[in-house]
Order: sequence, then structure tokens, then C-alpha cells
Amino acid sequence: MRTLLGTVLLLLTLTACGARSDSGAAGPAPLPSSSSSSSVPAPPPPSQTVGRPTQGIAPGDDVIAESQVDARALPEGFPRSLTRSLDGKTVILQAEEGGCRHISARVGEQTPQQVVVLIAVSAAKKGQMCPDYIREITVPLALAEPLGTRTVVLRQG
Repeated sequence: MRTLLGTVLLLLTLTACGARSDSGAAGPAPLPSSSSSSSVPAPPPPSQTVGRPTQGIAPGDDVIAESQVDARALPEGFPRSLTRSLDGKTVILQAEEGGCRHISARVGEQTPQQVVVLIAVSAAKKGQMCPDYIREITVPLALAEPLGTRTVVLRQG
């Protein structure tokens, strides 16, 4: 008799747990009916993104055309993807880094015809173990004047 009672209790417990886990979690509590004079305020709308996104192109930024970028002097494997801010006073380098590979960049010479961007890629020492991850980064580069039609020259540095 005890065995039968224990088995029934176990089945009831498993059935109750299984019914709960099918939906993942209990749903929200029902709202009070609208017949009462008090009303529940609606939840606020989702907030706009503050700051820059962690991936992709930020709203308001513009991709710089490949014809406006000179990357001939840049070694293979260096980042070449550039965007500009809406006002044109910031060039943003988009890159992937991870493990022991780190990307940095700075603005070099600026003339009426071109802006030089110096990009450095540091890697691990031979035999050094590195964590296995990749993340997208953006490196903002402030310009003295808006980019306009000037060419962006990418160089190692």
C-alpha cells in the first residue's frame, strides 16, 4: 500500500512540474477589469538606443565608399571598413578583434585632399595561449574638419 501511495504522489509531482515547464514560466497576472474607476497605466514605450550599438553601423552614420578609401599600403588582414558620423567630423573604423589580437587606430596627417589613418594590429607572442573569442569593435577617429570628398588613406602604424 505504501509503495502504491508513493508512486501516485511521485506521478502527481512529475505531472505538476511537467505542466509548469511546458510554457517556460507562468504568464503575467491578469489586469483588473476596466469596469472599476481606477486604471492601470500602460507600460512605457521601449527606449531609444543610447550611445553606439555594439555591432553594425550606428543610426545616422554613413558608409564611406570604397572609391574614397585608399588601402593599398595596408597589409592583408587589417581592417578596412569605415563609416562617418552624420556631421562628417568623425571617421569610424569597424573591426573584429579577439583573443590576443587587438586593433587600434589614430588620425595622422590631414590635408585638403586626404586624411591618413594609421592602424595597428597587435598579435600574440609565439607560443602564447589566447582566449577563443571574436568581437566587433568601433574606433572613432575625430577629424579637424568634416571629411567631405577627401580620400581616407589607410596605413599600418
